[in-house]
Amino acid sequence: MAGASEKAGSQLQEGPWIEIIQRMELLYANLAQTQIEAEKRNEELQRAKAFTDNIIRSMVNSLVVTDRDSRITSANAACCQLLGYAKEELLDKPVATVFAEGAPNPFRRGSEFWSRCRTTGSATGVETSLKAKSGEEVPVSLSASVMRDRTGDIVGMVLVATDLREMKRLLLEAQAAAAAEREQAAERAKAYRELKALQARLIQSEKMSSLGRMAASVAHEINNPLGAIVVYSHLLLENTPEDFPGRGNLQKVVREAIRCRDIVRGLLDFARPGAGARQTADLNTVVRAAHDLLTGQGIFKSIAVELDLSPTPLEITCDPSQLQQAFTNLLVNAAEAISGPGTITIRSWHDASRGMAAASVADTGGGIARENLERIFEPFFTTKQGGHGTGLGLAIAYGIVERHGGTVKVDSRPGEGTAFTVWLSQRRSEEAAP
Repeated sequence: MAGASEKAGSQLQEGPWIEIIQRMELLYANLAQTQIEAEKRNEELQRAKAFTDNIIRSMVNSLVVTDRDSRITSANAACCQLLGYAKEELLDKPVATVFAEGAPNPFRRGSEFWSRCRTTGSATGVETSLKAKSGEEVPVSLSASVMRDRTGDIVGMVLVATDLREMKRLLLEAQAAAAAEREQAAERAKAYRELKALQARLIQSEKMSSLGRMAASVAHEINNPLGAIVVYSHLLLENTPEDFPGRGNLQKVVREAIRCRDIVRGLLDFARPGAGARQTADLNTVVRAAHDLLTGQGIFKSIAVELDLSPTPLEITCDPSQLQQAFTNLLVNAAEAISGPGTITIRSWHDASRGMAAASVADTGGGIARENLERIFEPFFTTKQGGHGTGLGLAIAYGIVERHGGTVKVDSRPGEGTAFTVWLSQRRSEEAAP
């Protein structure tokens, strides 16, 4: 009995210890599990940090992190490479030190960019310039977002800068390419206009040549019989008494016959002008001679003629008398285009870029309708009313200028007037063929 009692007492004494040991084992097991979980979380944190660091290192754009006082706390490799600093040189520096002098600092407290960051949490797309260690100014586009703690207070800012140098270089190249393309397009358009003008001149030249051959044939065929009509009508008029009832009609016959003779002479001048002697002459002198020849004639009675000739001689190789006839015809045409008072302006100048001399005759008449511009140099084509003119003056002037290797340009605005401009080469070594 005594032995059983001792054994029961011993078991009572061991019970609490066993419970304590069991609790300690459970605690150790929980601690081990907690340590395993902590190590697992630490490993996950390390992997997350390594992953984040890898992302930051791999970023093409520059990244800077600042604290609440706008001091740099971190910068990635792209930022260091862009600015030429070691990472340690940037840490704890005010972020304002990396902005170029005079460039806008979007992170200046109170700025619109800073206010937008504080209000919305981020801002993007502001352009400014950073200053590299070498002193070079680097144009960048900046974006930013604020960092907040658990209470919502701002504890820093993350800045991302995109280097704009390559984009700006490409933009400049694109602008230069566009400018070059515009210039080429302008040159092509100019070449096309010149080609069209050359084609028009060739067509006009061929037309005038054909008309000249036809005019020569017609004039040759009617010249002799017309001469006989003029001679015999004069004889009849001389032998007719003053009181003869039909004398007035006979005078009309003589007058119209003489007019026909003048037309035929004009045709011959148009078709086969004399070769003339080519010599060096001053275009100003030729133009002034044509003006002086017509001064005082009735057709110019109510017309003011203004001379604006080149102050320096305009030497050309020409037949002065033929060229004077061309300008005389242009002046008469200008006067006939003005009904009533008006002004004729005669100008001359030198075009150094083209090596040419030019003279223009401009009137304040009624102008020429667009549909008639292509026909004004055709023989017998005239827009004058009342039977004035033969329609040969401009054709003859055009032929003379063309045989001198020149061109005649027309600029006409209905209701405002017309200007004929004669262009002649000043290259002495290349004289136009007679």
